[in-house]
Amino acid sequence: MNNGRGYLLTCTLCMVLLLSGCSGAWEATKKVGKVVMDSDIPVGPASDQPSTVRLILLAEPDMNPNEKGDATPIEVAVVYLSENSKLLAADYDQLTRETLEKTLGKNYIDHQEYTLLPAQFKPMNPIKLADNNSYLGVIAYYADADRSEWKKIIKVKGIGHHYNVLVHVRANDIELRKEEE
Repeated sequence: MNNGRGYLLTCTLCMVLLLSGCSGAWEATKKVGKVVMDSDIPVGPASDQPSTVRLILLAEPDMNPNEKGDATPIEVAVVYLSENSKLLAADYDQLTRETLEKTLGKNYIDHQEYTLLPAQFKPMNPIKLADNNSYLGVIAYYADADRSEWKKIIKVKGIGHHYNVLVHVRANDIELRKEEE
């Protein structure tokens, strides 16, 4: 009689272990399926994930004054760089939208262009940075570049960070503010 009970207990214990093992395997299979179906799901620790930048573009009502002193729309380029020396050394005329990539050479990763109207507030969706992204530069194409502070650069890390960056376009200069989440 004890033998039958021991056998039953052993079988029950084996079934419980087997079923609990299956549920873990099933959960793992479901997770893998989700990652395969949605490549935006991060895999691994946050410190190994690409950094993200959420830009907030803010234009003052009196920005980019023309010869009459009236505020006018402005073109802004946000430039992603592996190194900043070429952007720092470049003149305004060397950084046109057509020559930007050529002027910055191998330091250039990518860029985005925006047009801002006076008094405009424009929050952007997060952008994933490249692993080798070390700097974020902003170029504002002012009507009077000689009397404007038209470029700024901030340091970023391409992996493991989440940044909120305010690009504040004023009458004759731009301000960059970076905060980490």
